[in-house]
Amino acid sequence: MDERRPCNVEFYVVVDQRLDVPVMLPPVPAAVDLAGARVLLVDDVADNGEMLRLVREFCGEHVADCRTAVLYEKPRSTVRCDYVWRRTDRWIDFPWSSQPPVTAG
Repeated sequence: MDERRPCNVEFYVVVDQRLDVPVMLPPVPAAVDLAGARVLLVDDVADNGEMLRLVREFCGEHVADCRTAVLYEKPRSTVRCDYVWRRTDRWIDFPWSSQPPVTAG
């Protein structure tokens, strides 16, 4: 059985402009569904760490194990991730956030 349950968190509105606090967007997993699970939280970048912190705290009381993985981790991140591809203090332009959406027509 596939136990992956995606959760979307929004924080950045546009480059270098973010909401006051990160927000978990629906559908938010029910805590009861996480009971005893082993969870891997994955993000493209841990900039200040607040998004990962929010989700880790949400999961933390219910899961058996919660780890974090990112492509990039910034020095200012308040969360030290378990798995990191690169550490940098530079701004990262990802194709999925720096290019307009692809549309038909």
